[in-house]
Order: sequence, then structure tokens, then C-alpha cells
Amino acid sequence: MLLRRKWFPLLFTGLLASSFLALYFVKVENSGSSIFEDTSCKQPTIHSKENAESHFLSPAEELFKLYDGVETFVMFIGYQRSSHSLVGAILDAHPEIIIPSEFDLMTRWKKYQAPELIQNNLQKYALFYDLHRLSMKQAMFGIRANFNNTKPTGESTAKYTYHVPGLWQGGYQNKIKVIGDKKGGVTSGILMDPRSMSELGEISQLVQVPMKFIHVTRNPFDNIATMTLLKSCSRNAAKEFEAGEKINRKNYLERSIGQYFELAASNQRVRERYSDAVLDIPAHETVLRPRETLQRLCDFLGVTCSHDYFEKCSKVMFGIPSVTRDKVVWTDEQIKRVTEMMKSYPFLKDYSFDKYPS
Repeated sequence: MLLRRKWFPLLFTGLLASSFLALYFVKVENSGSSIFEDTSCKQPTIHSKENAESHFLSPAEELFKLYDGVETFVMFIGYQRSSHSLVGAILDAHPEIIIPSEFDLMTRWKKYQAPELIQNNLQKYALFYDLHRLSMKQAMFGIRANFNNTKPTGESTAKYTYHVPGLWQGGYQNKIKVIGDKKGGVTSGILMDPRSMSELGEISQLVQVPMKFIHVTRNPFDNIATMTLLKSCSRNAAKEFEAGEKINRKNYLERSIGQYFELAASNQRVRERYSDAVLDIPAHETVLRPRETLQRLCDFLGVTCSHDYFEKCSKVMFGIPSVTRDKVVWTDEQIKRVTEMMKSYPFLKDYSFDKYPS
């Protein structure tokens, strides 16, 4: 009896508390409110996967979006052996620029006129993808790859290196603002036929962004001499010449003079048509004044040059400008004739046979 009296109040109190809790939960259920409402422990709402809004983009959609962000398309015009490769390599190293080497758009142009590309409005994307892919391939396995320019000991294996360590060759950071093709001499060669100028207009319509041109120039006497050495298969031999030794290839030299000024006329037509959209870059400036050259290129293309970009590119923009006019025999008449022909082209006004890069 004593035990029953002792526990009876506790049992009664527990039963009463349980009844109150049951009534509370019934009220909550009927009202639709939560016991966590207006507290810092409020439970998250869980939506079904089917109803959730997704911001995920497939890899293909990401590329479409990336290429839609391009603001400028750039092409190179110029001449053989004029430092196009170096200029293209340092631009491809910029975090917002993709410019592969030797893509040769003018020769491949018909590929982007395929009916299926036109019907689906994919011409621009196909072109940008091909340029992007080639840039990446060259940075990994080709002309701009690290293994092409260094020995296991770390020594350079080439006079000129097109690999820029620590920057963005073959890739980009956040977005691509500029994309294009570096094939200067061949592009200008195709444009020697004035009818081919219409293809530039077609390319401009296809890329749907402003088109700009980089015109790399070199002293015509050096350009013509190098072309002569290449045509006569004498370039390697000329590298071993003693001071004052020269090759006498008059016929080859005459052909090279003619070809050079055909290219100059082609480039002048592009300059006249596109005016401020063409930038002249003297080749010797790339190694004698690399920082100033980089700044001009960045300003022209509408991108920012960081201190890191300046410093790392400047390390590969080195050496002494190549002078080859002294490797071939010139007649006085040829020197005089080339000098007169140069006067027709404003971008050649600072060059002469006796003036050397400084």
C-alpha cells in the first residue's frame, strides 16, 4: 500500500503531461506550422530533383557560351621570316587571347561554308573551336611545347623559343576576348589577287565581331635577302659564312624583289580598306623594345597587360635582330630600285639599305 501511494502521483503527472503533448502535436499538424518556425534551427525545404531549377551547362554549352564572349577576331598579314611566330606565341600566352600558329584560315575557308554549318548557324563556333583546339595542341605537343625548347638539363635547344613558361598558351583564364589566325605571309599571298579581298568581308560576317589585322614588317632588304637564300637553298650555308662572305644569286634576288613588293601592295590594300583596324609592328622592336611592343599590341586588341605577363614574355623576346642583306650580292641598280619602290608604302619609310636596327 505504501509503494502504491508513493508512485501514484508520479504516474498521474506523467499521464497528464503526455496528454498535453499529444494535443499540441495535433494542433501543429492541423495548422501546418512547424515547431522550428521562427527559430534559428528552422529545417531546410527539400525540393524534388525533377522540380529543381538547374544552372548546369554541358561542356558543349560551356564552349558555345565561351565563344559568344569573344570580342575581337585578329589575322596576321606580312612577309616570310618576319617574326610572326614570335608575336603570335606571346599573344597566345595572354590569359584572354587564343592565336595558334599556322592555322591558315584563307586556305581552309571553304570548310566553314559547309551547308550543315550554315543551316544550324554553327560556322563561327566551328572556326573558334578549331582555332582553340590547335592552340592547345601546339602548347602540349607542338611548336610551343616546353619539350621542344629545352633539354633535360634546362638549356635552350633553339635560337628562338615559342614556349612562354608560366602563362596561358593553349588556354585562357575566365574568358576569351580575342581569337585569331597567325599565317601572315600566306594570307598576304592569297590577297595579292584583289578578288580575294571579298573573302575578308565574308570572314568578318561569319565571326560576328570586329576584325583586326597585325602587320609585322621587317627591313625590306633583309626580307628580300632571306627570301633569296630560301629560294636558292642557301640559307643554312649562309649561317656558316665568314664576315664579308656572300652568295651571288642575281636571278633569285630579282624574283624575290618582285614577290616582296607584290606582298607589300597586298598589305597596303588591307591597310587602306581597314584603316585603324591594322597595326604595323616592326619586327626588330619585338626584341629591342619588348615591353613597348607588348603594350601596343595589348592596347590595339583591347586587353590588359599585367606586370606578370610583361615580365614572362620579355624573357623570350630577346636577341639581336637578324640582318641578312649582307649575305647576298646586290647591284647598285637593285639597291636604288628597291629604295624607290619602298617610297610607295608608308609603313616602309623608316627603312633603308644602310640603316640597321637600333
